[in-house]
Amino acid sequence: MIKFAQLKHSIAARITRSPRLRRAGLAIGVLGASALISVSIFATGPTPTPQVKPEKIWPVSVTTITPSDLAPTFAAYGRVESVQVAHLQSNLNAEIAAVHVREGQWVAKDAVLVELVRSEFELRVKEREADVAEQQAALKSLQAEQRMVAETDAQFRAMHDVALKKRARHEDLFTRKMIAQALLDEAITQESAATIEYRNHQRALADFPNRINEQLARIQRSDAERAQAQIDLDHTTIRAPFAGPVLAVTAAPGNHTTLATPLVDVADALGFEIRAPLPDGYGARVRHALANAVPVTAMMGGSEATLLLSRLSSNARAGQSGLDAFFTLELNGSRALPEIGRVVDLVVTLPVETQAVALPVQSIYNNDRVYAVVADDRLEAINVQRIGDHRTADGAYRVLVRGDGLLPGSRIITTQLPKASSGLRVQPITG
Repeated sequence: MIKFAQLKHSIAARITRSPRLRRAGLAIGVLGASALISVSIFATGPTPTPQVKPEKIWPVSVTTITPSDLAPTFAAYGRVESVQVAHLQSNLNAEIAAVHVREGQWVAKDAVLVELVRSEFELRVKEREADVAEQQAALKSLQAEQRMVAETDAQFRAMHDVALKKRARHEDLFTRKMIAQALLDEAITQESAATIEYRNHQRALADFPNRINEQLARIQRSDAERAQAQIDLDHTTIRAPFAGPVLAVTAAPGNHTTLATPLVDVADALGFEIRAPLPDGYGARVRHALANAVPVTAMMGGSEATLLLSRLSSNARAGQSGLDAFFTLELNGSRALPEIGRVVDLVVTLPVETQAVALPVQSIYNNDRVYAVVADDRLEAINVQRIGDHRTADGAYRVLVRGDGLLPGSRIITTQLPKASSGLRVQPITG
């Protein structure tokens, strides 16, 4: 003990005498006091109790559903076409006298579009009419000759009979040696000549029907040539084959027409239709509806006219299903029809689907799932089949779905939740 006290006193004396040691001792004392205070704080502090984090409740909009019969719709782009477009040409080689239409002009059926110079074709008609008159006159002359020959038939027969009787008498007289051979020869010659004349007369009379038929054929041929000349004359006036818009005009006064060169293009207004490609997924339903005479209609943007599907056509193109639908476009005043080639917006309405529900697009998750609010305001996933789009009476866009879990009175959320899942608690707000 004495030695420890002496050692302590010796160290204290050294610290007192040395400033450096005095500062180190002071620092050690401060650190020791701080450590003692910290230990006392932790030893005497209160024990913390864990807090339970409350479950988050998501506010959502909901709608109460009632499955019903609804018609799916889809939007499409269509192009206005015409079933018939006439590329009017001329089969004549003639100078163009006048052009009465311009591109874009609406024309009525049989309206005069182009006129050719008529003078040359009028002369041809007159020539053919003269040929017909000449042949008809020849027929009348032949018929008069037939009558005259027929009227002389009795005289030729009488002359032939006289010659026969004279020969018979001379043969009898020659047999009785009452006349010379020369007189008998003369009677025989006369009888032969009379027979030849009579036979020629009969042949001519029998041949008249053939000659008349031949002349009638000449008349028909001349009349056909006259009719062809008249047709050519009529073709100098080019008329519209139907009512509709003029699509193109290439004719000009002073030009000459050539074969196979269109002069005017006219579209048939009664044959206007809209061609629209069908989106993938709708082709089978549209085919089935068309095959069973179930109407498929469409509405054109900016118009209240209803278009009716008339036929389908397969036309494979890159990036498309290759199935085109044709909708008839009714004539509702000539100026109300859109121009050929114009692209229009269509809303196509398919046949009604049973037990369908129209929901906002925000209700659909991954294109095949919706969520219903069930007991304790928690979500429950329902698998659905998307069967098309739908337009409400006020024009709002909806998605048409069907599923076994969509029961009448079910509350379906119409809010897109980023972490929607079955069991998630929500606060429904009826929309």
